[in-house]
Amino acid sequence: MRPCPAWTDLRKRRLAILLTRLLPASLAALASLALLVLPGCVGDRAQNTDWATPTATGASNGAGSNNGIQAALDTYAKALTDKNRDSFASVLDAGNPAFTAAELQRFDNLAAVPFGQFSLRLVSQSQTAPDTVAAKVDTSYTLRGSFSELPSPGRAAYFLVKRPDGWKLSGDASVQALGKKRYARFEDFGKVEVLSGQRSIVLYHAQAGVARQVQEMTDAAMPRLESVFPGARFPKVPVKIYENKDEIDQTFPGKWQEWTGGASLMLGEKAEQGGEIIIDAEVFSSTAGTSPGYNRKMIAHELTHIALFPMSGNRTPPFLVEGLADYVGGIEDTALLRERLRGGGAISPTLSDIYQPGSFSALLTTDAATLAYEEADSAVSLLETKYGNDKVMELLREFQRRQNDSQSQDALVNDVFSSVLGISWNDFEGEWRSYVLAG
Repeated sequence: MRPCPAWTDLRKRRLAILLTRLLPASLAALASLALLVLPGCVGDRAQNTDWATPTATGASNGAGSNNGIQAALDTYAKALTDKNRDSFASVLDAGNPAFTAAELQRFDNLAAVPFGQFSLRLVSQSQTAPDTVAAKVDTSYTLRGSFSELPSPGRAAYFLVKRPDGWKLSGDASVQALGKKRYARFEDFGKVEVLSGQRSIVLYHAQAGVARQVQEMTDAAMPRLESVFPGARFPKVPVKIYENKDEIDQTFPGKWQEWTGGASLMLGEKAEQGGEIIIDAEVFSSTAGTSPGYNRKMIAHELTHIALFPMSGNRTPPFLVEGLADYVGGIEDTALLRERLRGGGAISPTLSDIYQPGSFSALLTTDAATLAYEEADSAVSLLETKYGNDKVMELLREFQRRQNDSQSQDALVNDVFSSVLGISWNDFEGEWRSYVLAG
């Protein structure tokens, strides 16, 4: 099973160092503690995902064609892509004016969003009262000019009531059907504005200045990205700008680190579905004033993660992924790593530690994160300098091809490096140490 899609966080150590320089000691200590909060998995599934249609309802699970429920959902979804408010309103229940008003406000908030497709697919339903059902649906969409496949289904649930002219959406049934309250949606924070660049679609609320900067940085990063991934042509990347961490926490409770400022998120359970970037406008603006150039590197870093989603498997060494993201964004000096290696003492994590799956999620101190990123950056820099970008791409393809290999990660890494580069892992690690020490 593919691991749950996760946030790829910014380089913790850069901002940790920055905060240490800029803040009083007491505040810097608090910031360092915030950096220790590990990112969670976004898009958690409800625990009761087997919730299904009781046979007593007489309705077929997931179909709905026999009673018109799917037809009502289709009308609702199509109206969002067609920008047809009257059609949208036609499947809302006038008997629940509060829900209807909230949904019409949602329609208005989304009026500028260039949906290419929007889908509500009935998963299951259960009768809760006469002529009333709670329907669990998968919601998915794509934006015009963006990734061709729909994002992963995100479960939602609605009450629907049978009226003389058909089924009508009448309320949110998340607690009843999913076992948890619905999180806030992006459009819950107000009217969604859209800034479409050559290579990005930026969605925002009131942060026009940040949106322009993000759009310019995204467009500017694409040529470098495509030079590293030759032959690849990336569609427009969605970017969502939230006002602050509080808004992000309402959308992804407990999944956002205090000082990250930006992250990439896989859209879908299949890697080829692409991804989007999430921006914290408050941190973005603050960083722009205190660390010029940082946001540009952050955008390029996160774009690289999105590019790597379809090129990476669950056995791809994390140092390759993180190192390539920094290689595109701009690798910095590896001063701490060089100092530690020259001192002759043990370093933790080692380069071998961070070829293990999930290794970057286990970095519990700023010191460990700093070393891990410097190791990843220097290893990728060596690969690119000595072996060439074609070989780096071949490494990615081979690890992806062998993602279901039964042998240990240690053996797999050695085999792949030997077959692609003609050098054992131990010999490569020796080359890497010499490369770092040469400085």
